[in-house]
Amino acid sequence: MQVITTWTGGDADLLRHSLRMTNESFAEYLGVAVRTVANWRKQPEIIPKPAIQETLDTALERAPDRAKAQFTLLTERGRRADRVDSPGIRDPHAFGPAGSSPSAAQAIPRQRIPPDDIDDLLAQLTVTSTGGDAIEQIERAAISLAESHTQAPARKILSQVVPLHERVRSLLGGRLRLSQQRELYRIESLLLSHACLLLGDLNENALAERYGMAALAFAKEAESDQAVAMTVLAKTFRWQKRFIESMDMACRGFACSPNTPIRVQLASQEANAAALLGHAGRAREALARAEQAAELVTLDSGLSAWSFPVTRQAVFAQSVATQIGDADAMLQAAAAADAAWSAGAPKVSANWAQIRVGAGIAHLLNGSLDGAVAEVEPVLALPPSMRVATVTAYTERLRRRLEHPRYDGAAGVRELGERLARFKADALPDTESRED
Repeated sequence: MQVITTWTGGDADLLRHSLRMTNESFAEYLGVAVRTVANWRKQPEIIPKPAIQETLDTALERAPDRAKAQFTLLTERGRRADRVDSPGIRDPHAFGPAGSSPSAAQAIPRQRIPPDDIDDLLAQLTVTSTGGDAIEQIERAAISLAESHTQAPARKILSQVVPLHERVRSLLGGRLRLSQQRELYRIESLLLSHACLLLGDLNENALAERYGMAALAFAKEAESDQAVAMTVLAKTFRWQKRFIESMDMACRGFACSPNTPIRVQLASQEANAAALLGHAGRAREALARAEQAAELVTLDSGLSAWSFPVTRQAVFAQSVATQIGDADAMLQAAAAADAAWSAGAPKVSANWAQIRVGAGIAHLLNGSLDGAVAEVEPVLALPPSMRVATVTAYTERLRRRLEHPRYDGAAGVRELGERLARFKADALPDTESRED
């Protein structure tokens, strides 16, 4: 076993990596403060106190053989070149969803969707560079793709996210400084989160979950913001009808999220899942938190995959009100969205359609079939390519309500039901969706 004469902060951090522990778990294992462990990474030249030196000696002595071998490899490489290779740090791709046997790495497709004229930003990446410029270019490309999320079909965006993800994995297989590796882990988490979101839009929820779990693992390993990965997982669980898990994931994400639009979305997702579970009180409380968080958030483009503009808040508020059966609140949410669009907020067709159908259901609850028809009529004119999964889910919800015995024989009900059924039947498969 390797013997460390005098431990430095860098040596201690390498031992943490070799034991595959987070800052928190390593601190608990050693019986020191978390900030002490964090400082070892930030100040690798620091010399811990004698008592901690002995604690580190004991930790290395008790480490599994595998961890000792990795620690020896990492320290030797560090002394030779101040550089390390990625095998010494755990690969979150090996993590899969609970209850599944294949790894997340196996779930992530290798060019499963043929690239469709990869974005110019991707073309700018140099094949051999592992310097800061290459990493910066990758991050710019990832941001560009996120900003394009509501402007292009999901399958096309995914066909560009996947090669960029492969580029990151290629760089992670080379020789990198620890700071570069963590930065790539952070970017990879965002790319996997975006892929998770897109796969959900394409109704591939099982695969989306694997991407989401890998995204969360990368964020944890990079010690970066986990909220983005949590919001896409909350959405995935919701569409899998795993409402308790969706509510819990959104609640945890809100607790750790900074003041960004994602924080507002997480509270809204918690409210939506709670309403679906019949927890009206918790749903209203979560919506109130979403509104409070929105007041502290700086507005962005409103078009990014990670945006959560007022119009999307309205979609969630209306969805919660629908589950609770509050027709007035449903119409208030629709009015808020309409006001935002009138003021120039970007209009995403799927969100607009959801608001219109939701308002139609509200009118139906208030006993006005004519009001429902007036709201839904423009939605039924959407071309098949725009009839995405979240929109047809709303129209189906309305159609099922029309089958209630109270509407038997009512004028226009049968015709509207048939038009809603045709609307869904004519929708193109594998089109993108945008929402909760």
